[in-house]
Amino acid sequence: MHAPIRILMVVDGRYPATGGAEMQARLLSRSFASAGHEVRVLVPHLGRSLPFADQVDGIPVLRLGYPKIKGLGAILLNLNFALWLLRHQGEFDAIHIHMMHNLAGAAGWINRWLKPTLIVKVSGAAEFQGGILDPKLMTKPVHWILRKGAQRLDAYQCISKKTVKIMLEAGFAKERLHLLPNAVDLVRFAYKGTRDQSSLRAVFVGRHVPVKGLDVLLESWVRVSLQSPDAHLTLAGDGPERERLMTLSRQLGIENSVSFPGLVQDVPALLSTHNLYVQASHQEGLPNAVLEAMANGLPTVATQISGHEDVIAHSETGLLVPPNHADELAAAISHLAENPNLRQEMGATARRFVEQYFSTEAVMQSLLAVYTQPSAPLSHPMTKAKINANR
Repeated sequence: MHAPIRILMVVDGRYPATGGAEMQARLLSRSFASAGHEVRVLVPHLGRSLPFADQVDGIPVLRLGYPKIKGLGAILLNLNFALWLLRHQGEFDAIHIHMMHNLAGAAGWINRWLKPTLIVKVSGAAEFQGGILDPKLMTKPVHWILRKGAQRLDAYQCISKKTVKIMLEAGFAKERLHLLPNAVDLVRFAYKGTRDQSSLRAVFVGRHVPVKGLDVLLESWVRVSLQSPDAHLTLAGDGPERERLMTLSRQLGIENSVSFPGLVQDVPALLSTHNLYVQASHQEGLPNAVLEAMANGLPTVATQISGHEDVIAHSETGLLVPPNHADELAAAISHLAENPNLRQEMGATARRFVEQYFSTEAVMQSLLAVYTQPSAPLSHPMTKAKINANR
């Protein structure tokens, strides 16, 4: 049992929200508070309807105000954030920023004057493609300043092996990189009872955006539905691609076997009415949706990319296929459609896998070790794969 410490969770976006970083910060905040630690959350004030101070899940949330001036707003927010940290630094033992974005860069520049451990989570996707670590943007003064600040933090939570590799290649110190995944709420997503395996019920939950490869998934579903006429696909969520995808399903003639329920509040209940999770993304950090599906006892068919490879054991907890290959995706889905016993077995193995590696308790204990000794080797089971620049 770790002695209670004081933790500041920082989210560089709207809070609460359904995004991966926001949901992960909320889960960890709730879990740390339940374990007896003192937790506060600091976020930018986005949206007039939100108060500057309130509570989420019984945890204090402060929203930093800043002038909404085009071209200057982000700079003024960074300055306000840095000044706030300096004024309140004695109130925390650790500051955990849940995205390597502007606030992380600003915090790095004042880190030498801060007493708490300053750790940031890095997904390796958004940060290096259009974000503050994108090498193509280094000629822009603001990006250069934020990147230099980001290199001054105490520790980096890398959520996948590829993230570690990218960070090493970008010149970040190996001893400050910690391979530490997202956590999943095993209690909330647990499925009790016997799952209906009479026909294939596949589901995806997430943003309807191009990177998720949902058009490829729909193309693959044409073949799946021909081989398994009773199969059904649910694409839950919303996003700019939703209307186009609905039109595509009609053009492909599969509208009767595909449903688009929109945003779903009770995701565990939705997962429990399905027996396969599918994710055809072209790029991921460490997908919370896949972890949640595995915690619900679902096998997964997904693309063989970083993030998926970290959490899905091929032929054990699911099947991996090359990205952007509709035929191979269809073949994998059809294989599981024809083998309900295999779906059941893979789903049970998936649940055991996340219990071992991705429980909130396991991730919390590893984070506490980083908070208190940021340069010490990490003991989380996922770190059995040695961090090495040449891998």
